[in-house]
Amino acid sequence: MSASRAHVVVVGAGPYGLAAAAHLREAGTDPLVFGEPMDYWERNMPAGMLLRSSWRASSISSPGDRFSLAQYERHLGRRLDRPVPREDFVAYGHWFQRQAVPEVRRQRVKEIRAGDDGFVVELDDGTTVDARRIVIASGLATFAWRPAPFDRLPAGVVSHTSDHSDFAGFDGRRVLVVGGGQSAVESAALASEAGADVLRRIERPPEAHRRRVQPSAAREPVDRCAA
Repeated sequence: MSASRAHVVVVGAGPYGLAAAAHLREAGTDPLVFGEPMDYWERNMPAGMLLRSSWRASSISSPGDRFSLAQYERHLGRRLDRPVPREDFVAYGHWFQRQAVPEVRRQRVKEIRAGDDGFVVELDDGTTVDARRIVIASGLATFAWRPAPFDRLPAGVVSHTSDHSDFAGFDGRRVLVVGGGQSAVESAALASEAGADVLRRIERPPEAHRRRVQPSAAREPVDRCAA
């Protein structure tokens, strides 16, 4: 049974989904947006994390920059830290949603299939929506990758960085971080701050990546790891 029709459905209510919906609304299209606003950032990004992106790049895109981080600062009446802490970015995302995309359906999309005039979007409660266009902004939650040699080890021994929003459970444990990107380096720093003995065997990113991403002037995650 089809519950409704929409010209555009946006799947996901994180930063990209909210940005797409805000621009669609400005263009005169009122999309149906499905998802829990900022859910991945709240559940899968660790407390204490600092955004690596620049101040301008950390703003969620909106028409005319009406809902930028600078506008959020004015709303708060105080200056945010640079780099932006994860907690402030999550709060900013919720403010952005309330201002720019007030109508978000907090339901999960189960399946998208071809329909007679576009697509049929099936939701987790069994209802469906007919849509002419679909914008996929479902985030990275389903794309965590673990090397095959670790498959046979229990979850209590091997985990992915996206599994942790709090590293307090690593207090007193010896931890090896495999990887050289932002998630690996930041997780190593946070685990060390939580009391873990972090092995500094972190693979460095490719030279091209190091040239493209300049270190922040603020506290560097590697510097925060135990020696």
